[in-house]
Amino acid sequence: MADRQQPQPASTGTTSADAAVELAEIERRQQEVIKAALVPVWFWWVMGAAIVAIGAARDSHDRVVMATAIPLAVLVMAVLIIATIPGVRRRVKVHSAVMPSAQAAIAIPGLILLVDGVTIACSMSLTEHHVSHPLTLGSAAGAAALVIAGPLLNRYFGRLMLTNARQHIADAPDGGAPWRGLFGTDPGGRPAGHATSASERGTR
Repeated sequence: MADRQQPQPASTGTTSADAAVELAEIERRQQEVIKAALVPVWFWWVMGAAIVAIGAARDSHDRVVMATAIPLAVLVMAVLIIATIPGVRRRVKVHSAVMPSAQAAIAIPGLILLVDGVTIACSMSLTEHHVSHPLTLGSAAGAAALVIAGPLLNRYFGRLMLTNARQHIADAPDGGAPWRGLFGTDPGGRPAGHATSASERGTR
């Protein structure tokens, strides 16, 4: 019939709004996965406590204490390092394209050198000034540096991973096999976000 209304095309504004919501959800889930991939804050505190324990054991000059406390502290540190590797935790599977491998190769040794440098410098200075328990206090200074710098390193890696994720999404080709995301699964067990949906392609 002539007076029958013709169907109107979908509003471009609505499509753009849907795409923006979808992209926001993808980024939120990516941030959750990145947070799960990074080491927890308590990791730095436990590592710092182990460093102080080693210094205190050496200050005791007791062979039994050193033979017990130092290997135990080193064992705790080794177990923590292994247990916090994303592949070992299996809480999240991170795509290799997102990992800041080059930056990590510089930042992680830099953090180790910082902690060792602070510990050694403080311990030597305190020893020269004949301060009691110099190794304990020096180790405490190194542990403090670790507790402060560790979370900062986490934030740095988090920003790098999110930037790499966004770049990977932007470079993802349209069409072809469905892209299953930069990350295997998020903490909720869902796909970590795909960027090649029809609504997102409409915004390009």
